[in-house]
Amino acid sequence: MKRGIYHFDQSRTLRLGLYLLLVLSVLVGGTAGYHLIEGWPLDESLYMTVITVSTVGFGEVHALSHNGRIFTILLIFFGVTSVALSLTSMFEYFILRGLKNLFGRNKMDKQIEKLNRHIIICGFGRTGDYIARDLKKMNKPFVVIENDPARIKVLEEEGVLYIQGDPAEEDQLEAAGVARAESLVASLPKDADNLFLTINARSMNRDLHIIARVQDSDNGRKLIKAGANQVVSPFSTGASRIVQLLTRPSAVDMIELVTQRENLELEVCEILVDEKSNLVRKTLAESRVRQTLGCMVFAVKRLSGETLFDPDPQLRIESGDVLLAIKKPRPASGQ
Repeated sequence: MKRGIYHFDQSRTLRLGLYLLLVLSVLVGGTAGYHLIEGWPLDESLYMTVITVSTVGFGEVHALSHNGRIFTILLIFFGVTSVALSLTSMFEYFILRGLKNLFGRNKMDKQIEKLNRHIIICGFGRTGDYIARDLKKMNKPFVVIENDPARIKVLEEEGVLYIQGDPAEEDQLEAAGVARAESLVASLPKDADNLFLTINARSMNRDLHIIARVQDSDNGRKLIKAGANQVVSPFSTGASRIVQLLTRPSAVDMIELVTQRENLELEVCEILVDEKSNLVRKTLAESRVRQTLGCMVFAVKRLSGETLFDPDPQLRIESGDVLLAIKKPRPASGQ
């Protein structure tokens, strides 16, 4: 797993804790030593230990015996060493950490500012996590907006671009580049939050493709009216898939074969035909999509919303069509 620029592993925290424990041990040991060797009260023994370890230069509480002087020499050595190690570790942990956070945040902000036609994931729960993993495998540019510190830590560890804050707020959406974004996924836990998020996102980008998650399927229409292009209910989708597995298991296996990138045998692609495309008014056979792009067209989605499955090779391609095809993925670079 890739570590983020803010990640400070547990060994650094453990090291600081051990050094502080060492200082405490020196104080306790020094107090006990003076108490046993010189017979001083505990408060005077502690005071002598502190001024010895801190090297402030105050005079001795009482005259030291020969054994007391030897003990003091050892105490100075171990005390100064432990304090120096602790101060160094504290400086590294707090000061350098703050500087890395500052410069790291600036670097991440610049990376986000360079994003264009990217995807914004609002909410990094289970749904957002799965979406981010798949987008990362597909090398799709995306940024996550999340407010939970625990989830922010996961994003840092995985090296994911993120904005910390309320995903429904306009300031956070603007920081994530919503005006330049291609799509937005509203995957917050509450439908009301997704509704408010959809309204804000739509007002900031009229062309943004918004996919919203709903817990209650009855709220789907409200989200569509608010500006969502598609609404997904995990419960109804999961139930539908179970029914399909019960009734058409082979068909479901085939669909998963061409849609899940873990198999890497085939992948689904979309070819958008705009008015300037040289495919306009050509038949599928004349387009030579299979020969030039290595894609096999299995459906054509018209601008009207009609989808034609298993299209005839003589079907003429029109402006605004989306050709749905399957192809073998390109080999990874370096292979």
